Amino acid sequence: MTASERLRRMVEGKPMAEIGASGWLHSPGTDRDSAEVFSSEIIRMTDRSRWDLIKIMPNGVYNQEAYGSDIEYFSGELSAEDLKAKRVFQIHNYLIQAPRQMEAFPVLDVSRNRVYQREIANVRALAAHYKGTVPILPTIFTPMHCIPEFVGGIDKARWYYENHPDAVDKMLQALVQTELQLVDAYIDAGADGFFFAQRYSNSDILSESEFERFARPYDEMLLDRIQNRTWFNMIHVHGARNFFWDQFKTYRVQAISWENTPQQIPEAERSTVAKVRKVTDKVLVTGTDQFHDFYGTTQEILERFRSRVVRAAQESEDNRLIFAPGCSLPLDITEDAVHQLRIAADEYNAGMIG
Repeated sequence: MTASERLRRMVEGKPMAEIGASGWLHSPGTDRDSAEVFSSEIIRMTDRSRWDLIKIMPNGVYNQEAYGSDIEYFSGELSAEDLKAKRVFQIHNYLIQAPRQMEAFPVLDVSRNRVYQREIANVRALAAHYKGTVPILPTIFTPMHCIPEFVGGIDKARWYYENHPDAVDKMLQALVQTELQLVDAYIDAGADGFFFAQRYSNSDILSESEFERFARPYDEMLLDRIQNRTWFNMIHVHGARNFFWDQFKTYRVQAISWENTPQQIPEAERSTVAKVRKVTDKVLVTGTDQFHDFYGTTQEILERFRSRVVRAAQESEDNRLIFAPGCSLPLDITEDAVHQLRIAADEYNAGMIG
């Protein structure tokens, strides 16, 4: 059974004898190289670990790069502190300095933009290689998700939401028109679906009314565009607690990604697999803590994952689970640590643990 066949069974709600597994890790520098270079690295990691889906890990500010932001990408050896914090670039002179610039924010022509064409070429290369056997999911940073890197951070973005909401709407309308072109191009290149990243997913950083005004409408425009054109789409519900589950359970996607075991949050406040399974029948993509689980010796990591996978799979009740990271991982984590996800999943599927 191919990875795509396995995931299609999950999407269709069929009984599953086995869970899936997928891992993702940023490749700074490589992610801005040619499609030949970047896709080769993704293929190497995918084939080594037999991942059940490819969640493409692009340069995290590729939208800002496409719009011409002044971005300095760091080169050479980085400190452990910078790698852990994922500090691999610095944005100089943010594009948005005033509400009027939001109101005049342009719609880009994706077909003529060098950065977007680079990302599209990578999807095309992966699709040509796997020929439908492994689902390919480009990452789409939703319009509201993109705002902080254009204005100077989340606190500055909040100032605009509170003081110039109409200007924010204008900017979001332009961003979504660019991204609608982008999803069209990704689909034409062979994408099977999308990983939609939405950092504004919980009440710790905005109100429900703000979510309904600035986030959901534009997310829904993107979801409208892909209906009946893709078959495996995922929404990443970002954060650690107080998620907008009432909203996200109605999103027209096939899977939900989130952090189910954030160690900094008390157990009672976590969105465990058991709790989320009561909310939705979608495929669940989760299982580990990004800031804790991937550190230590290989054996320590594997032991940790053995415990995590047993609990997550049992709580899923139906094995419609992809054992995976939640959010993107710190850059000081090794590829071998991520590979242990596959080993733990294989052991569970073989009845060796649990």
